[in-house]
Amino acid sequence: MRDFVLFAHIILGLVLIAFPIIILLYLKKRTNWLKPLSFATAAISWILLLPAGKLYITFYPATKTLIKAGAWPWAHSVVMETKEHWGLLLPIITTVAAGLVFMDKKEQSRKWLILVIILSALLGVMGRIVKIGALA
Repeated sequence: MRDFVLFAHIILGLVLIAFPIIILLYLKKRTNWLKPLSFATAAISWILLLPAGKLYITFYPATKTLIKAGAWPWAHSVVMETKEHWGLLLPIITTVAAGLVFMDKKEQSRKWLILVIILSALLGVMGRIVKIGALA
């Protein structure tokens, strides 16, 4: 169960990097599938909260103990705390970006989509740092 939830979390996170990149590449072109892809991206950002929450509630308490007892206790107190809060903002930011695509505000949506890409990538890196902290 843990592996399935973890892989779902990782795959959905990667989708939140790939889909905004695709949207950015086709933003200036008139395509019929851009708005549905934007909607799907926003929906996936909300769905991502399910495996994230499951991992955090069920499996993270033991990992947190390992991190705090290990060589990198800051991996929890700094990185994980930041990841938690930024991760909660990601669906809101992604929904704003999708809404701007729907309103044909291309330049504004471009900035928000770039923010989604950067934030998703940073959250992935932070997740890896936390994982390394558990093993250190």
